[in-house]
Amino acid sequence: MSEQKHPLYQLPEPSTDSVTDAIFQLLGRRAHLVFDYYRDGVPCRSAFTFNGVIASRTTAERCCTKWHVENCYDVLCEVESSSWLAAVKGNMPARYQDELSARHFMIYLDSAGCFEVLADGFDAPIEEIGSWKGLQKGLLN
Repeated sequence: MSEQKHPLYQLPEPSTDSVTDAIFQLLGRRAHLVFDYYRDGVPCRSAFTFNGVIASRTTAERCCTKWHVENCYDVLCEVESSSWLAAVKGNMPARYQDELSARHFMIYLDSAGCFEVLADGFDAPIEEIGSWKGLQKGLLN
């Protein structure tokens, strides 16, 4: 069976309108993909949170193929029949394979590339006013 992508979440604004570069952070079994954008000239920030992460990978924009971009440009997708998930599962001891509930999530952001995560699930982003850069400056001052 071939891999198929199913859209789950469309970004509220195009990643071409980003204020700063997207940042991927892995903290234990939780990962955050933070991004910001302009909405009506006002900087806004948001983030996906992935829970129960077992693996992640990032592909720089210049290394992405059509497959990384197609149907995933500014859209978080789930990859059904994922060969990557099957390979990771195959590396696990047999006694743990039936307990695995991970899914393959994927999104392509302009100028950043493709972000992929094997995780149990994700929390949809909540929009806040201000950029991540502005928040970082406030924390440092």
